[in-house]
Amino acid sequence: MFIGEAPGRLGADAHEIPFHGDKAGHNFEELLAFAGLARSDIFVTNAVLCNPKAVTGNNATPNKSEISNCSSYLSEQLGLLRPRIVVTLGSVALEAINAIEMHGLRLAQAVRTMHKWNHTTLIPIYHPGARAMIHRSMANQRSDYQFIAEQFRRLDMRRAPMVGITKRQVADIAREIIRLKGVVSYFALHKLLYLVECESWKRSGRRMTDAFFLRQKDGPYCTDLHLLKLKKALGGLVVSYEGTRPILKLAQRSLFDTEDVKLPAEVEQILVSVIDSAGSLSDAELKTRVYLTSPMRKMLRLEKSKMINLYNSQIRFESDSDDGKRTAVA
Repeated sequence: MFIGEAPGRLGADAHEIPFHGDKAGHNFEELLAFAGLARSDIFVTNAVLCNPKAVTGNNATPNKSEISNCSSYLSEQLGLLRPRIVVTLGSVALEAINAIEMHGLRLAQAVRTMHKWNHTTLIPIYHPGARAMIHRSMANQRSDYQFIAEQFRRLDMRRAPMVGITKRQVADIAREIIRLKGVVSYFALHKLLYLVECESWKRSGRRMTDAFFLRQKDGPYCTDLHLLKLKKALGGLVVSYEGTRPILKLAQRSLFDTEDVKLPAEVEQILVSVIDSAGSLSDAELKTRVYLTSPMRKMLRLEKSKMINLYNSQIRFESDSDDGKRTAVA
């Protein structure tokens, strides 16, 4: 669990993703990538949950009253998540957790050190914003994040990772895509599921599932299709590799297999339509196809106009004027 200071005006306050979209967010994501940590490995929050602004409209450092007002929320998050490691980003975050359990640490002396705190391990480091770089260089911050990653991996060695299972509604459609294709790359499965959702939205103004899609460099990535989750959800899924590229197919069914999911006719029509239209495309062609869809073009326009990086941001199918069309119907 990483605890920052407060949502930035150009970052989390604008994009609703902590440490994303502004300079501090760019540095944070670069440091995570350098250390081999993924957003899916961590939870990110702030000591203060609203953006404190100066009279000029710029970001302001949270005052003691604002930190105190949000202390109960931070304590509740810690209680719900029970993180094995807590990383405070900057002196404000380090001071904020003092109200939850006293630690008596000062950032300059405690940076990149481990401490027992509130039944977990506390590691204080500097904030990734531009101002903090004056006191802690990027090279030193890279070492800080490598240290955190190493502690995280050591903890993982002691406890087997827990992997969830793909949601049934998503798994059923993924199975049908694989069945219709016969053999499909893992890359293509993500893109085809996304195109199915686009087609459903275009036809009815509704999503087919509540799958969560992120904008990544190679296009939409569905978090619900994590390979280990998918293998647990789809009995008979066969995974092979072409180099490092996962290839998926379904095992040939025996006479004694009972699993036979029947999808609604309108869902099957959309699936067949998408497979007929895009199923024969190469991975490179699929990447081009998904980038031409309305949700992706909207994100690209926003990136260009605001000069921001929306990598790992949620892909929204609805427009700002669409009010109650965000939930799944399947």
